[in-house]
Amino acid sequence: MPGLGLGMGQADRAVPSSESWRPWPVFSRAEALFLLGERSAAERIAQRLFRRPLEMWEYAGLAGAPDDARVEVGASRKTLYIEMGDPVNATYRAYYYLRRTCGQLVLINDGFHIRALDRQRRGFGLKVFHRQVQNALRLGIVCINTVAGRGHGENGYYTWPRFGFNGGLPTRVRRRLPDNLHGRRTVLDLMDCRRGRDWWREHGETLRVTFNLVAGSRSRAMLSRYVFAKMKIASGPKTNLENHRAMSYGNAR
Repeated sequence: MPGLGLGMGQADRAVPSSESWRPWPVFSRAEALFLLGERSAAERIAQRLFRRPLEMWEYAGLAGAPDDARVEVGASRKTLYIEMGDPVNATYRAYYYLRRTCGQLVLINDGFHIRALDRQRRGFGLKVFHRQVQNALRLGIVCINTVAGRGHGENGYYTWPRFGFNGGLPTRVRRRLPDNLHGRRTVLDLMDCRRGRDWWREHGETLRVTFNLVAGSRSRAMLSRYVFAKMKIASGPKTNLENHRAMSYGNAR
């Protein structure tokens, strides 16, 4: 998934500034509308998924949309589709799908690109995701899935786990773990300690991951700790992967 703007590398050692980081309120004031010709289909899918119609601000909330964003809602292969972005300067863009899997509501983060350096350095991606989580909880979604990508301009492999996404480490990765990390089975096992984060930042790879929204989950605990830490430390300039002009987190479709 493309482009969240913090949580990597030296983000753990952010340089303080005079501006403190704060999450956005749950409610999004972003403009939301239906894609041309897709309103009826999208509303039918939303009714089937949520057992009631959704308000336009709820679609915006599911995208974690900033107040200045434009949110477009449509239907894709009987799945609810949401696209969110900067309508003026195209500094960010995100794509989401909603479906039921085994009777449970699942949100798929299919792409998130941030191109503006000032947004990347100010925790913009975390604010978007934090707002998205709060709205997903309100609507009974049980998990958020994505691909934590690593490649040219991609940093999701590190940032998504810092936000609380978890996934099993492939056998080939576990075999390469140093002795002081022996026995770690998931990417959150590595995120739990500094030496694990440092190792994953250096050696990590693309991984399918899930954020578990169930009460008491490890994902929610990790996100809460990270948000609390960001609120305690002012967000300053970071010289790491998040300074790429466009960051991509892979395709979770």
